[in-house]
Amino acid sequence: MDFLGWSDGLALLPRDYLAEGEPLVAVVQAAGPYSGEALHLLALGTAATMTRLHLGGIAGLRLNPGNVMIGPEGRAFFAPGPRSSEFPSADVRDWADVIVFAATGRPVRDGERPYLGPVPELRVVIEECRRPNALSRPAAIDVVRALLGDPWEDRRATVRELLLEAERWTVPKARPSPSMADGRSGGS
Repeated sequence: MDFLGWSDGLALLPRDYLAEGEPLVAVVQAAGPYSGEALHLLALGTAATMTRLHLGGIAGLRLNPGNVMIGPEGRAFFAPGPRSSEFPSADVRDWADVIVFAATGRPVRDGERPYLGPVPELRVVIEECRRPNALSRPAAIDVVRALLGDPWEDRRATVRELLLEAERWTVPKARPSPSMADGRSGGS
């Protein structure tokens, strides 16, 4: 396996940034919004990828539904592109907006408080990530921690343990095609 680099003993994987696939926006338009387990796995996989990139010193990812790519097996990764800032907190907010889009099929507009009805299980983490004050947003690893059910107040698991657990959960398994009933609603 090729590595892009190392951060704290954790490999930055080529698939974090480079792979073939379709933009999330096209997948949602074709198959409908994500829900249930498919939404949770998308949230966890993208949060883990964001964490690895941040640990490698890469921030300002400009995450949006057009540059979060979905590979043939359903795994998400980020398309490379120009970075907008060096602030990981901006990525955390953008990540939350991407997950809201995946769940609703609607982009979040600046200044808008998104409707989180379709994502009750992710409501708390999304609201934390969208806080107006960037300094009060969680770090990417804390998002992974919350999605794995290890509340950020407890901080029991190490970064390595959290990323390995996220990897275990998000490794592609034999899954139905996007147009089949795989936890997403709508679409044909």
